[in-house]
Amino acid sequence: MFIGAALLFGAIMARANDAVVFTVEFPMPSNHIAVVTGVYPAAGQNAIELMMPRWTPGYYRVENYADQILDFTATDLSGRPLQVERVKTNRWRIATEKSSAVKVVYRLRCEGRSVTTDWVGADYAVLNGGATFPALVEKTSRPYEVRLKLPPSWTQSMTALKPGPRGKPHEYQAEDYDVLVDSPLLVGKLRVQETIVAGVPHIIATAGAHERWDLKQASSYFACIVREHHAFWGTLPFERYVMLDVFRPGGGGLEHRDSMLLTSAPGTSEVTSSWAEFVCHEYFHAFNVKRLRPVELSTIDYEQPPHTGGLWVSEGITTYYGELLTCRAGISASTNFLSFLSSSIKTLQNSPGRLVQSLEAASLDVWNTPTSGLARDVSTNTISYYIKGPIVAFLLDARIQQATEGRRRLDDVMRLAFQRYSEAKGFTAAEFRQAAEEVAGVSLADWFEQNVSSPGELDYAKALDWFGLRFVSTTGPQQWQVEIIPEASALQQARWKKLIAPTAP
Repeated sequence: MFIGAALLFGAIMARANDAVVFTVEFPMPSNHIAVVTGVYPAAGQNAIELMMPRWTPGYYRVENYADQILDFTATDLSGRPLQVERVKTNRWRIATEKSSAVKVVYRLRCEGRSVTTDWVGADYAVLNGGATFPALVEKTSRPYEVRLKLPPSWTQSMTALKPGPRGKPHEYQAEDYDVLVDSPLLVGKLRVQETIVAGVPHIIATAGAHERWDLKQASSYFACIVREHHAFWGTLPFERYVMLDVFRPGGGGLEHRDSMLLTSAPGTSEVTSSWAEFVCHEYFHAFNVKRLRPVELSTIDYEQPPHTGGLWVSEGITTYYGELLTCRAGISASTNFLSFLSSSIKTLQNSPGRLVQSLEAASLDVWNTPTSGLARDVSTNTISYYIKGPIVAFLLDARIQQATEGRRRLDDVMRLAFQRYSEAKGFTAAEFRQAAEEVAGVSLADWFEQNVSSPGELDYAKALDWFGLRFVSTTGPQQWQVEIIPEASALQQARWKKLIAPTAP
């Protein structure tokens, strides 16, 4: 009995180790079409089922990528047609007729310009795993391979995926489907720049209308940001990190575990501090949300979107540090951070939703927003955690510093939470608060209840005073603008300078 069970287990593992292999061709780039062939192990089953995700982790909006698939057909490896039934809008069941493997071929419409959809054009293509590749529905985990066949004028491809097992150009592999979804591909006419920070290669690959872009300066800024993160977190948890920057109409950026996908304005030449802040935000996400994340995001169901009250940590605190660490890295001025803080407070104070919806509720409500919680109509009874979140992060930073007489700060909370809850563990709302209390040395239960769990006005006075800041005295357009108090004490000035100074390694 024991031997039989062991043999059965070995057979299951052997099947699970058989890779799903995708081949992607671009026969009609100008028509925004890719042709995908997928070979799925079937192991003699009567039927297999394939699934396309309904959302992409990090972008909290249902998108139904299966709608972009055209002419879906299936055969066995000899070319014999197999029956296909579309059992759900995002699922197909294929009668295998005991075949050892099933070959699926479909045309993929690639006209999307967001950071979660696919694009194929004359000069380049962007492929996102969830929008491109159906998963084999099963309880086991298996590797996936991607083989790209590029048009003659396309010479490069870039992704965080590892090279494929055959060692051929433009072939890649993922240890499982989660890694495949989390690793976008950029192919075509690219420019590439690599820099090494703390022994870790960091690569920028650009495409689109990028001819005027100062790639060398961008790489220099990126290196400064990476060094600041290394000092902040004490580690760079990558073997290699890739930035994919596409110069095209649209906007947005999306974090991934070992890469980011950005959209930059076409034809841009100057590398600005705004671009650096954008990059800093997405890079901070590689730590905060891709590794340190709310427990509800620790496992992924691509068909059932998760609900968590913790996106104010994942996005709000990341937005705070996206601005602050760019300043600490010496790229943006302290006045930029003050402008960001002022703009955020002004937006919140002009939103009636601040008196109705809490920060936690805004996170839970994200699936009811059209743009992943990024923009909320200020005339509605809602708020955005991208706006209130970084303000509350600033207030929490000040509260911790006040409780510890400046010895500890929010940086220490993030490092403790990363050490304790990163990777598969995830954190609950109570655990994150407890980490903050451990650093502060005082109970913060009432503070979190007032600022995170309840709607209402925020108390800015103590935090601003701690850093020697104040609101400009006016009722006009400059209302809620934060400025440095001219007569700030030496101690207040020292606190402000420490906040924006480079992180001590």
